[in-house]
Amino acid sequence: MRKGTRHSTSISQLVRDFAAQNPSFGQAQIVRELVSQGHKVYPGLVSQALKRGAGVKNRKSSKPARKPRVTKVAKSKASEVGFQFDQFKAAANFVKLCGGVDKAIASIRSYEKIVALFE
Repeated sequence: MRKGTRHSTSISQLVRDFAAQNPSFGQAQIVRELVSQGHKVYPGLVSQALKRGAGVKNRKSSKPARKPRVTKVAKSKASEVGFQFDQFKAAANFVKLCGGVDKAIASIRSYEKIVALFE
């Protein structure tokens, strides 16, 4: 505002009050009515006054948003020992196919004997 021009209420508040009293009016009608009453109002001001609530500031930060930190996950102790879940799953399926642990062990021993014959 220029020096010496003091309004008893702000123009934005005047626009919000007028829009509340006349909810059926569009932005262009609000501008026409307030200009006819002698207020210096323009469409951009009306748009901005109606977009924001009373006392609500809608500012964006000038700083860029922080990127989320990437958290590193420690390796599990099981992988260091040599435990592989997919190998465990395959072994479990093998035991099921054989019909039990004893039969699975017997088939592994038979496999070892066959491998020894071909060496």
